[in-house]
Amino acid sequence: MLYLKNTPIDQIVPLKEIIEAVEDTLKEIALGRGFELPRRRIHHPNGMIFGILPGSVHGAMGAYIQTDLDRRIHHENVMIFSVESGEPLALFQDCSINEYRTGAAGAVGAKYLARQDASRVAVFGSAAHAEMQLKAAAVVRNLTEALVFSPTPARRAAFAEKMARELQISVRAVESADEALAHADMIITATNSRVPVFNGATLRDGVHITSIANGDQTRTRQELDESVLRRANPIFVTSKETVCVNESDIFRAVRDKVIGWEKVHEISRLLLGKVPGRTDERQVTLFKLQGTGIMDVAVALKAYQRLKDSSLGSSFEPAG
Repeated sequence: MLYLKNTPIDQIVPLKEIIEAVEDTLKEIALGRGFELPRRRIHHPNGMIFGILPGSVHGAMGAYIQTDLDRRIHHENVMIFSVESGEPLALFQDCSINEYRTGAAGAVGAKYLARQDASRVAVFGSAAHAEMQLKAAAVVRNLTEALVFSPTPARRAAFAEKMARELQISVRAVESADEALAHADMIITATNSRVPVFNGATLRDGVHITSIANGDQTRTRQELDESVLRRANPIFVTSKETVCVNESDIFRAVRDKVIGWEKVHEISRLLLGKVPGRTDERQVTLFKLQGTGIMDVAVALKAYQRLKDSSLGSSFEPAG
């Protein structure tokens, strides 16, 4: 079995190829050749969380496995197995697969739902997921400007400096949500917020929104207000089953009759042309993405195929 630890996955598989792998995997789900289950979590009395997201695609099955204690202790693992032999193929520990596959999924949404001329981005959040969403959006769109807002001035300033250097575009930290939104064609919300991060009444026509905070019954997240959900049409999610099992904000909005299921679709169906996406320039589109284990498995499999004949990973036989 191959073992890789603390190596960012893009050192093995470039971000562009990760986006391609995630898009392919979403299509496999719609074709009935990819399989996944919603996230399950165990909440230990000491506060430690054990989360698991299983999936299977392209000859591999496995799971994203997370342990977390208030982000003070946080580990992410992806383990894949052969569907033929059942043997473990690889274990990736703290290799940022989660951030990259989530960013890649956001990029798929931006690729198919943002206006063709979309070039200016408002980013809410300044941690790893916000970085990755912006980097991935830059792969599929010709970005010219990003404005970032998060509650801590020093963090948003550091984010802007780093992203401007890496992406070679204008990235500026701003003082308010309204300033970030003023000229945005796309909006990225990558936060842990329990309350809406901007006033949906101020949205411009034609924007595309990527929102990644979902939570579950025990950790509620709510990045978007009701006015955004009412206005957005269509709304895409990664998995309706996951939305319902976790009782995330889209589920609550349907339950509370803010919106109806008729305008909520799985993005895999969009990729196969089974439902329409953006049909005019004035629409507000939303991809409320949930990370699913099948995407982690797909990225891990791609990396395993690169590594298995190289010296970059360590091989070992599992004990027992």
